[in-house]
Amino acid sequence: MDLLYSSGVSSTSYLQTHYSHNQGYFLLVSMATDLRNTFFLLFPIWFHVQQAEAVKLVWVAVVGDWVNLMLKWLLFGDRPYWWVQETGFYGNSSQPLIEQFPMTCETGPGSPSGHAMGAAAVYYTMMSSLLATVLKKEGQQIRRWCVRVSLWTLFWCVQVCVCLSRVFVAAHFPHQVITGVIIGILVADSLSRTQQIFKACLRSYVLTSLLLLSLALLLYLCLQLAGVNLLWSVEKARRWCRQAEWVSVDTSPLASLFRNSGTLMGLGLGLHSPLHVHSSETVVSRGVDGAIYKGICLSATLVVLQLFDSAFQPPIHSGALFYLLSFCKSATVPLTTVAIVPYCVTTALKYKREKLL
Repeated sequence: MDLLYSSGVSSTSYLQTHYSHNQGYFLLVSMATDLRNTFFLLFPIWFHVQQAEAVKLVWVAVVGDWVNLMLKWLLFGDRPYWWVQETGFYGNSSQPLIEQFPMTCETGPGSPSGHAMGAAAVYYTMMSSLLATVLKKEGQQIRRWCVRVSLWTLFWCVQVCVCLSRVFVAAHFPHQVITGVIIGILVADSLSRTQQIFKACLRSYVLTSLLLLSLALLLYLCLQLAGVNLLWSVEKARRWCRQAEWVSVDTSPLASLFRNSGTLMGLGLGLHSPLHVHSSETVVSRGVDGAIYKGICLSATLVVLQLFDSAFQPPIHSGALFYLLSFCKSATVPLTTVAIVPYCVTTALKYKREKLL
């Protein structure tokens, strides 16, 4: 394992040395492919374009990140930025110098990569949906082939960029990002074949959210009782990160668990709320222009979510309260996208229409 890790550190050192001029690009890729952008940006856009596919997108992101968390707790993977400072592999020879960045000091175990796995699962889902939509309109076989090749080439280019960015910032070893991509695609493909997610009732959403949360906490408690400290990676992050302020509880495994559970719960509440039903019925019965309505909803949703994200930041030093507030904040995002904003828009359009009449 030390040999595998050392080759990974060499890869990081090589990228940082020979591609230092691309630092801004690599940092941007890591930031853009963070899973939170799926919920705050991609999901709202997708929901107002293809509602069913957006629902599947959330299920894939949530379940995929939950699988990632379970694997992280079971595999005990190191991260390059702390392994290189603890290992005795290099002996008397000087160890490679690798640079750290604000997004380097994540506190969870390193295997498999959450960024790579999340990006693979999310973009595989979106690409499959886009292909299914585009290919319906393409008649000629050669055009269909060109579209398919172009979109999948784009998909793999994105995955390579994500993997390189995570290795560049010394957050993951190469084998961790490759494993993440493979598992992410498998999760996305499996859920894409599961039609039950499109028919899930509110009870199913609530039970699934609680089940994911309970199973993870049960594993956590069982390993704790067995003498395994699952917060070992947090301690290493605090010890070896060069800037203390770069270590945030927001990147901890428990934080992602509560965020994902809250997101799925919020989606279920939104889809089965009276507000969503009212807005859907109003659009149909009043003959509202679909393109205008979706455009207004999309614009309003993105603005509201960005304002909400900036205004509401759970206090990171409040322990259990932080996880509770993270759960509530995450639940609010899909609830706002699916129910609150569409209801407000349809109410405003209805009022304007009645006023004109």
